[in-house]
Amino acid sequence: MAKVSLHSRSWSGALLVGGLLWLTGPGDGLAQGGAPLAPAVGDQTAAALRARIGPPHDETIKAYVAAGATETKPHVLTDREWRLVESAIADLPVQYRQVLERRLGRLSFIDAPSSMGTALTRAFEGPNGQPMSDITIRSEVLDKSLSDFLTEKEAMLFSEDGSGYSVRVSAGEMSALSYILLHETAHVMDRALEITLKGPPFRTVWTDYRSLAQPYAADPISQTTYRRQPKLPASQAPALYRALDQAPFVSLYSTASAGEDFAELLAWRELSTRFEAPLKIQVLDGRGIEVVSVEPLKSPAVRSRLEAAQAALHKASAAAPNKT
Repeated sequence: MAKVSLHSRSWSGALLVGGLLWLTGPGDGLAQGGAPLAPAVGDQTAAALRARIGPPHDETIKAYVAAGATETKPHVLTDREWRLVESAIADLPVQYRQVLERRLGRLSFIDAPSSMGTALTRAFEGPNGQPMSDITIRSEVLDKSLSDFLTEKEAMLFSEDGSGYSVRVSAGEMSALSYILLHETAHVMDRALEITLKGPPFRTVWTDYRSLAQPYAADPISQTTYRRQPKLPASQAPALYRALDQAPFVSLYSTASAGEDFAELLAWRELSTRFEAPLKIQVLDGRGIEVVSVEPLKSPAVRSRLEAAQAALHKASAAAPNKT
């Protein structure tokens, strides 16, 4: 996720999927925004996570406002939305739920209709100095499928220029919320273990946390809004996705930073292996005819990096089991 300055702090991401807001000092108490429905099924870890759902931290609301959001306010879940959230929590792998049980301060939802940001992970120190995180997600995603969510996200890379080109993403009927929780939990694990902050796991791709290695730094994939560049004319969509097809990234969003790359790899590894979710990106011309088709999950280079990310997580977890 792209990093932008908010007052004296910085947060990574939050352009379209999520971010990391770095704070120091102990987190304050969690104020509940409503009582969850009694779960019909679920283990103690899932129940503990449900109990941490509450209003966003004041700093998180300020971050959305500072990024240009208006009419921003905490979102109170309806009974139906509670069931959607509980289902997404149940979809998380056991390891992810266990990490959140130890490292999650609160899970919040926010109404921010004018915001470009979808989710924000606020990092802070717990009472004993341990790394903790709050995850806040825009309520608008609760009803979205992953396909619709990603299609809308990719469309925001481009400005209309009369060329007629559009982008469509097919990722099955998986919930966007399940993907976002996977991605943001990967950030929580990354922060606790300091995997990408100490040095990107993939030196052939990143020279530091934000800088792409060659040839990717000079490639069209380095010229998107994910890397703080202006929107591209829609006519450049075919060339952009042809370049992605030749690169080892699972998504254009992965190019935002080493942290986003890592989170995307872990999230898509789980989506593709546990849920058999597809990922197909199509560029269509003005008649709706496909001119470019990219399936990153079928790329040997991408698949190798999916496993490398999981191996990096396993190695870091084994070296510091108390951190997660």
